[in-house]
Amino acid sequence: PKDTFQPVPLRGGAEGSRHTVAPGFDPPAVRLTGNVVGQAPFTGTLTHRGWKVSQMQLPQLTDEKAAEIVAQAEVEL
Repeated sequence: PKDTFQPVPLRGGAEGSRHTVAPGFDPPAVRLTGNVVGQAPFTGTLTHRGWKVSQMQLPQLTDEKAAEIVAQAEVEL
């Protein structure tokens, strides 16, 4: 139900658009696929914006951070 949690995209921009992943990105939130060589910044195609829970009303959790990411954003290089 909507009152349980509110998902928001992890990455802005349309899927299929060019996207740059800056140095210091959060690996649990962004999965790099394709020919991943070297260090960030990486530029590729945003294949999935990913989802993050911005607000949740759940029973007490032992690790809220682990429950925050619903699906990683994905950038193909």
